[in-house]
Amino acid sequence: MTIHQNLVKANLPELWRIEKGCFNEVFRTSRNFFNELLLTASEEGNFWIAEEDGQIMGFLCASVRGLQGYIETVDIPKRARRRGVASSLMSVCEKSFKKRGLKQVRLEVHTENPAIVLYFNLGYRITRFLRDYYQNGWHAVTMVKQL
Repeated sequence: MTIHQNLVKANLPELWRIEKGCFNEVFRTSRNFFNELLLTASEEGNFWIAEEDGQIMGFLCASVRGLQGYIETVDIPKRARRRGVASSLMSVCEKSFKKRGLKQVRLEVHTENPAIVLYFNLGYRITRFLRDYYQNGWHAVTMVKQL
């Protein structure tokens, strides 16, 4: 598996398919917003994509706010889960943030998303409960890791 930052516009439809497979519509933005988010993150050096044998295994989109990194989304298609793809993407992102002098990284995640266990195992800790965070009234938590 290789991880790189080369977002090719021709890959946006496939990345959108992966997004739709990872999150139901309650958690998704519009396709146009999604494309803009990824393109902006890529321009700012905050986008990573994992590939293996020419197939996209997942991607991570992030942003920077002051001295804090923010994970916007980590999308891994079902066929590639439990193979270390998300952990590898998170690690590359965290190293990049640390190299840029950022002090911490944070994310928000639905309270029933099983990825909370992954984030906890990677050193993230819950710092805040967000009641009614999603449009349907579902809750989220903020998780933070010191770099």
